[in-house]
This record gives sequence, C-alpha cells and structure tokens, in this order.
Amino acid sequence: MFAKLFGKSTGPSIQNVVDALVQELLRRYPPSMASGEGRRLSPQAVTNILEQVINKAVVKATELQLGWFGKAKLANSFRWSLKDRGYPEKFIEVLTEALIVYVTRQQKP
Repeated sequence: MFAKLFGKSTGPSIQNVVDALVQELLRRYPPSMASGEGRRLSPQAVTNILEQVINKAVVKATELQLGWFGKAKLANSFRWSLKDRGYPEKFIEVLTEALIVYVTRQQKP
C-alpha cells in the first residue's frame, strides 16, 4: 500500500524529469507560439509535439515507479514550471490535465 502511495522515487528525480520536459517544450513550442504570436504550426504539428512530451512523461513516471504522491508532484511541478516560463493559463490547464490523465492511467500487463 505504501508503494502505491509513495512509489520509489525522490523529489529531485521528479524535478529533473519536469525540467527536461519543460526544456523540450520550450525548444519545440515556446510560450510565444502558444500565445499565438510569431511563427504558427499546424494543429497536427502541435498535437505531435505535445503527445511526444506527454509520452516522455509517462515513460519516466513508469521508470521512476511513481506512487500517487509522486504523480501529483510531477503534475504540480510541471504546471508551475510552465507558468514560470510564461505559457498561457489555458494551455497550461489543458496540457497538465493531459499529463495527469496519461500518467495516472492504469498500465495493462
């Protein structure tokens, strides 16, 4: 039961994952693009970028064997890091919700 709640990971490793995810997002889809300024990408290109970032989060969460608290820390740290980088609030809400849904989804054997 404790493993399900707490998992096996530590705070610094979760923050490293968040930092890597946000850095990739900054590189591929910066806040100015998310706000509708500057160069525009097709909806399919944006979807592909966001799916790749979310998939990396899922893989890392699985590797780290995050429990419920670890997953919550991952999602909250991700949300605050995006906010600190200047992403629009609606974008942050949608992307964080997607991260939560996919990271907490039950894994099938």
